[in-house]
Amino acid sequence: MKRCYICKQTFDHFYPFRDGWKSFPFIRELKVIGSDVDNFHCPHCGCHDRERHLFMYFDKLDIWNNFHNTRILHFAPENFLLRAIEKRIPDEYVKADLNPQSSDTQKIDVTSIPFPDEYFDFIICNHVLEHVSDDIQALRELYRVLKKGHSGILQTPYSPVLSQSFRDSKIDTDELRLKYYGQEDHVRLYGEDLFSKMKEAGFIVTRYKHKEILDHIDCDTYGINSEEDLILGTKP
Repeated sequence: MKRCYICKQTFDHFYPFRDGWKSFPFIRELKVIGSDVDNFHCPHCGCHDRERHLFMYFDKLDIWNNFHNTRILHFAPENFLLRAIEKRIPDEYVKADLNPQSSDTQKIDVTSIPFPDEYFDFIICNHVLEHVSDDIQALRELYRVLKKGHSGILQTPYSPVLSQSFRDSKIDTDELRLKYYGQEDHVRLYGEDLFSKMKEAGFIVTRYKHKEILDHIDCDTYGINSEEDLILGTKP
């Protein structure tokens, strides 16, 4: 029996992303840490595994307290997460996307954020950097607009097998990007240097390990990846 952490419904199985792991042999061989593509969508509410996982981390670490009476910047806002944040009544909640799908989401390029230095109290950039060609500039911009002493969520899939991120100009079709990067609109596959990139941008990087702080969660039941830790970047 499976259970959705967000809508609390129980059911026989989650829906996979594409055909699950059998669609991504290269990604699986490199032990990429990201979505559980076998247990991706909730059949009732439609939430995906990454969103369920963030809810778990936010509950356990009481991150929800960061959203009341503060300024929030949220890239590619997930539906259930944005509703939960809005209930916390932030002073300003900027929902951002390069290709907005709703009228209340602003068209913002993460490599050129149109806000002053140290403007936001908290940033959520969850599984976005793998889509961005100039990720170094994106990290610099995220760092720039974040207030000193404040933090942001910087999740992105990566391979612990690779010491360096993988990007090849010959991978230039949707079919090849899907095979080697995991999705048609991904532009690289990160390696362990992901964390040095964040540090070079100025962030203090904290990795909250699922197996340490969410050890009470049965990952198979809730459809999440136990290897995906929470990546938090703090501006000193």
